[in-house]
Amino acid sequence: MHGTLSAAGIPELAYLAYFITCVERRSGKDGPHIFSWFNVILFCFGLSLAAMHAFAAVSFYEQPLRFDALVAVTLGNLSYCRCELMYVWYTWLRSKAILNLKGGIRYRVSAAIVVISPGIYSIQLAILCLHLYWANESQKPATLAAIFVSSTICGLAIILFDCIMLLAYISFLRENQLDNTTQQSKSMRTSDRFSIIATYGKWSCVLLLCALVVFGSSAVVGYESEYRNLLESFCYSLLHINFLILVGMKVALHLCDSREEQEDLLARKYGSAPIAVNVTSQL
Repeated sequence: MHGTLSAAGIPELAYLAYFITCVERRSGKDGPHIFSWFNVILFCFGLSLAAMHAFAAVSFYEQPLRFDALVAVTLGNLSYCRCELMYVWYTWLRSKAILNLKGGIRYRVSAAIVVISPGIYSIQLAILCLHLYWANESQKPATLAAIFVSSTICGLAIILFDCIMLLAYISFLRENQLDNTTQQSKSMRTSDRFSIIATYGKWSCVLLLCALVVFGSSAVVGYESEYRNLLESFCYSLLHINFLILVGMKVALHLCDSREEQEDLLARKYGSAPIAVNVTSQL
């Protein structure tokens, strides 16, 4: 399972690289933005995902491969944390404009989670390394408890972030649907992009919440349980689908931009005033 998903990540990353360097670069009006934060974070998300699957497969078959299982477990957890961190950053960059429409406490809480998330993930990994490499047998119960506490804090922070974003997406889509008949033409383009982000983001949030629930269940059943590998495989598969949804969002936004460029071209050709609304820098 892990080997298959890791292998599947190679053509997916290849397509993402092709799309960024060729399709977007060819159609960009202001020149290529290959190394924009959007592209770098999304590509790192896919790279971490492929690495996570690879290290999970190695840790499962460590004996025939004669590979240190502790190293594979450490690198696998590092990749998992990077996946969630890249997800938080990418979701925040894409969606903060939607969340900021109403502002308030939800925006501030989400911004705070984005800021502290690298720190809490670093602490979680540090405790895991302490448990695996330096703790003796008498210290392992304490380090295991610390791992559980740090993982719980990380999980709750990401669940809170995900719930806030999910509610913002659902709220925007509902209001946008109600206001669709009275919307001004000036705001239509912003609405189109926001609707794409909210639609794809909604499903992305749902999948990540499911992945976190499954991952938490795998921790509850215990490391020795025969169901742990099955639950973790399912969790990683959900993260994989999550990445594909975010790539789909990127493609959909590009198609939206291309359609708007064609509309502007036709408007100039037939003498109508083009609609100039620049929201790309915020999205």
